[in-house]
Amino acid sequence: MSDPFENVDAASPQMIDIIATALETRAEDADMLPVVDEYLGLLNVPEGGRIIDIGSGTGGITRRIADRFPAASVTGLEPSAALTQKAMELAGERPNLTFSIGDGAALDLEDASADIAILHTVLSHVTNPEPLIAEAVRILRPGGTLVICDADFSKAMMGVVPGDPLGSCSEAFVAGSVTDPWLAGKLKPLVGEAGLSVSHFSVLNRVVTSGMGALAWVRMSGARLVADGVIGQPRRTPWKLNTSDVPRQAYSTASCLL
Repeated sequence: MSDPFENVDAASPQMIDIIATALETRAEDADMLPVVDEYLGLLNVPEGGRIIDIGSGTGGITRRIADRFPAASVTGLEPSAALTQKAMELAGERPNLTFSIGDGAALDLEDASADIAILHTVLSHVTNPEPLIAEAVRILRPGGTLVICDADFSKAMMGVVPGDPLGSCSEAFVAGSVTDPWLAGKLKPLVGEAGLSVSHFSVLNRVVTSGMGALAWVRMSGARLVADGVIGQPRRTPWKLNTSDVPRQAYSTASCLL
């Protein structure tokens, strides 16, 4: 199964809706906010500075960035037209925030035109992360900062006991919705090959025990398995019923400032 995040607009309308909902749910999740706030707190954004969020999805994280730095110009770039439209609808009254369609591997931006570039949970969903890193570096001004934040999906889990059906859900999600589950462990070599030096590197464990965050994995894995003929709709329906008490979800998130 191919990663739907790599080409969202090629997915079914149902899957696009699931993805959009999942992105917004995650951006508001109480267990995700400390991850975002940690790297935002390390940024030194000049007055009137420019921040580019590459792969901004529905804009949940981008909106938080814009609120955190109201004196900066914040732009969210996203290759999916469907997600970009959703981001525009949710932008609200934020004069410092804009969204547009853009390919992270070929940004329509001038060299040295941004102070901060952010890749938030993007690189684990692309086949070749090197071009995105190179483009982010190209658009940064001298002394600028690149932020890479991604999940270590190789350690993702939802099952709490051996044989837990939710363990199959997390395995199906990673297999079908993540291009490189081991990306987080490759960050330092990747940025080193790009000629960058790491000024900060941290790993935070994200454990979801409440809210709707983990249900996105159940919805996505269930929909993909039905679409691919692995299971039938009658088999998927009990998953939805049995997860009404909210499944647990755990994985590590790595943040790298360069």
